[in-house]
Amino acid sequence: MLTLKISVSKALKFYNTIKPKVNSTTSLGLSDDDIKNLIISEPQNLIPLNSLLMKRIIPDFDQDEFFEYAKSKDNKKKLNTKYNPKTIDIKNTFKYKNIIGNDYFLADLLDQHTCLYCNRNYIRTIGNSKNKILRAEYDHFYSQSKFPLLALSFYNLLPTCSNCNKKKNATNFDIDSHLHPYLMTDEDKNFSFGFRKKNFIDNNVKINISTSNVSSQNKILKTFDDLNLQHIYNKHSDKELKDLLNLRYKYSENYIDILLNKTFKDLPISKEEVYRMIFGIEINEEDYHKRPFSKFKKDIIDELLKTP
Repeated sequence: MLTLKISVSKALKFYNTIKPKVNSTTSLGLSDDDIKNLIISEPQNLIPLNSLLMKRIIPDFDQDEFFEYAKSKDNKKKLNTKYNPKTIDIKNTFKYKNIIGNDYFLADLLDQHTCLYCNRNYIRTIGNSKNKILRAEYDHFYSQSKFPLLALSFYNLLPTCSNCNKKKNATNFDIDSHLHPYLMTDEDKNFSFGFRKKNFIDNNVKINISTSNVSSQNKILKTFDDLNLQHIYNKHSDKELKDLLNLRYKYSENYIDILLNKTFKDLPISKEEVYRMIFGIEINEEDYHKRPFSKFKKDIIDELLKTP
């Protein structure tokens, strides 16, 4: 799980780009300010705003009742509920597929190079809106089915790879139970990747949680479990982890230490450049997204440098 920084300027640029495409002439009774707030509000404000506006749109709105409506596969039954007409209006107003689904401007605005969730797959934009080749998919942290008003909320659209987006799908995520890339505190970031055995074995990757904050502990564990992240890293450990273990333990000296601290000692290159050249990773948190497995490898290397 990687982090993103709140950016008022990016949120406003996103709003100004999509506002002309949002159909505000429906019967929802939303003002221009309401629509602007839905699009640019920060993550911690989205659920209260959603509740406020849904109760205005549907006076006897009940969140639990609406969740049941959203989960139902019985379209005939849904037609006869109080939620159906207004839900259709909401979807016609905030048309995610029409506005975001076929465009590249958000990918260019975010400029995220690898998946936020796994940091494993490149999602960097190739092409543009006229010449479409490849770009990120966007996970709705709050699912479109249960929170249709948030379909175009800037901070609800997280750039991910196809695999993570499908895995997350409509799983219930909440900022109180899961890590949110825009809201991760120092306590939320207190996890690292490690290994169980010096000799390579299956399921050798472990997650070390170093915070004593129970809420952060639970969010880290829940997020990794729901996204299957530990399993994903274990599946790649026969290459990514095994190579690092071999570098450290197949030689009499700590070869990783030699590579990092002695080989390039007299050359005018930065620590960041050394890690980039030797291991193909970035070592600063804000740059992890630029190379796959950066956090994973950085954590493992840090541990290997400390172990005898």
